[in-house]
Amino acid sequence: MAKIKQKRPTTRQLKNEIAIIVKELYQLKNYVNEVVTPFVTSNMSLFEKYIDFKGDIEIFLKYIEEEYDNEKRAVNKGTKEGKKKQAKGSRVTKTISKDGKGSRPRSIQ
Repeated sequence: MAKIKQKRPTTRQLKNEIAIIVKELYQLKNYVNEVVTPFVTSNMSLFEKYIDFKGDIEIFLKYIEEEYDNEKRAVNKGTKEGKKKQAKGSRVTKTISKDGKGSRPRSIQ
């Protein structure tokens, strides 16, 4: 049984497909600009008005700064823990995990 070879798309077909994709992207851009952006800005405005109403701006800002610092420390700690160290007497590096057990170096084939 002979395989049927699939035909490559012509330039005209490719242009039509690209035009459809561009049109859909344009529609998506319009949707974001007309629907999503006003919704987000109205929610932001409502949130800011609530904070002004409660009068907790300084407390809220202090809380946000603390959370930011905690996240920053967590990211820095995570990047330091995942460093690779070279195994003693080997040219292959191994990953050192939190519990001290590293992955075995793979042999070169």
